[in-house]
This record gives sequence, C-alpha cells and structure tokens, in this order.
Amino acid sequence: MHNSKTIACVTGASGMVGSKIVQRLVSHGYKVRALSRNKYFVNPNVELFRGGLGDEDVLKPFLHNASLLFHCAAELKDQSKMWDVNVLGTERMLHIVKDSSIEYLCYLSSAGVVGRTNIKWVNEETTCKPQNVYEQSKWAAEQLVAQGLPGCRIVILRPTNVVDVHKPGAIGMPMRGAWSDRLKVFLKGGEYAHIIHADDVAQAALYLNSHPIDAPECFFVSCDHERFNTFGGLWSLYKAIQQGRSIEGIGLVIHLPIIIPHVLRRLWRSSGNYGNVRYSSEKLLSTGFRYCLGAEGAVSRIAASQRPMIS
Repeated sequence: MHNSKTIACVTGASGMVGSKIVQRLVSHGYKVRALSRNKYFVNPNVELFRGGLGDEDVLKPFLHNASLLFHCAAELKDQSKMWDVNVLGTERMLHIVKDSSIEYLCYLSSAGVVGRTNIKWVNEETTCKPQNVYEQSKWAAEQLVAQGLPGCRIVILRPTNVVDVHKPGAIGMPMRGAWSDRLKVFLKGGEYAHIIHADDVAQAALYLNSHPIDAPECFFVSCDHERFNTFGGLWSLYKAIQQGRSIEGIGLVIHLPIIIPHVLRRLWRSSGNYGNVRYSSEKLLSTGFRYCLGAEGAVSRIAASQRPMIS
C-alpha cells in the first residue's frame, strides 16, 4: 500500500507505456502528475503539466516534492529532433532531478540500443552497437542515466517491440489477414517478433520500485522465451483464439527457413539481425517479477478487442 499523498511523475504520459504507468499509479493510490504535449490528454485523476523536456519552467514545478519519476518521453519519428529530445532533454531532466526529492527514477529505453549482434540470446551484458539515429540517441541517454544520482534508485528498462490494442505491431498481420500479410508470414514466419504488451512494461516499471537497488540497474523487458513470439506463432495463436480453439497443440504456419529473409534484408538494406536473435528477460524474472500478460496474453487481449459486441 502507498500513501495517497506520495507524488509520482510521468513524462511521455500519453504514450503507449506512459499511459499504462499513469493508470497503474492512479489505481495504487499515488498522486500522479503527467507531462505531455498531447492536447487531447485528459484524465480527471491526474494533474497535467503541458510541455516538453525543454521547458525548465514546467519541469521544476512538475517535479516539486515528488518521490517517483517515470521518464518515458522520447522522439520516435523525427530524426532531426531525436538528439535534442532523447539525449539533451534527458540531460536537462537529470539536472533538475539532482536537486529534487525524487527517490526512484525509471528510464524507458529500448532493446534497439543493442543494434547489430550475432549473439542468439542477448542480455544486459551484451555490447551495444546502435545503428540508427534513434538507437544511438537512446543509448546516449542511457549512459547519462546510468551515471546515477545521489539518494536516487535508478532503473533502466529496455522493452522489445511494445504493442497494445491500438498499435498491435506484428499481431496486426493475422488481424488483417490480407494476402500481403500471408506472404510476409510465409517469408519470415520463423523469425522472432519480440512483442511485449505495454501493460507488462508498465507493470515492470512499478514492480522494480519495491526491489532493492543499490546502483543503477538495467533490465530487458521481453517475452522472447515464449514459443509463440514469432511471426508465424503469433499468426497461429491469433487465429486459434479468434476461432475459439484450444491453443494446446496448435501447429505453426508453414514458412521459409529464416536464412532467406535475413539474406533478403542484407541485399536490400545491408542491415538487420538474424531472425533467431532473442532478448533475455532472465535478469528481470530473477527478481521475482512475473508478466501479467506475456506474448500469449497480449494476443488474447488484442484478439478479444476485435470480437463484435453481443447486445
């Protein structure tokens, strides 16, 4: 249980993960503050601070007397803004946090910071070689956060491909079921899709607040250990759930060997990991954490949202 007067702050509060964190904090009895540029952000249980990471006049009152900070804000699309938002914005935030009452800081990074690798099971010790501007900016921001702050417990989360009902990612292929989707699954059905539901990421962010942390810690948030977390597996799982069939013993769709899509990617883009690279959540699970959904639960929830309402 938490004191209802404990203040928790969330940047990027209108994003997939940020919004889920806000919901969980409210349900746990925190007084929640949200930093967002989204003019449509409305939650009667949350105090909204309109602005971004460059608005110090907004950041200071946003963090005043707060105990928890979940830093989820990031630029995902515009490369020209990524360094300023993801790196310099995080640096400005940390500068203010240093003189604040924040006791727990959770920074939302990305599994993409690893970049190219030949390691089949990536973990927190794997060398990072980020390739594109987004990956590089998130890795640089990670390094700033990992320096630590006096009196503040710090956690860095690296989720894989985050999905929810509104942005289903790879689950969108069986949802649509178009011939182009069937072709994609036939081509790369054996490759790992790396989906993780936003609710699972939010759950991890709050859970680690109660976990002993002496120095900044990094955790992958991934369900790559689950059998169905491949493009073909998600297709088979979604179809079985939609048709009301038991998932026990269901087979996977027919697909080409994973070497073929890998070679095609190298020919077209000269980039991309081999399809059997997976991201390990063993460190996170070793803390006692258990996913509320996992890959199977994520598909079930998204599939349920597509069923027609019965009047």
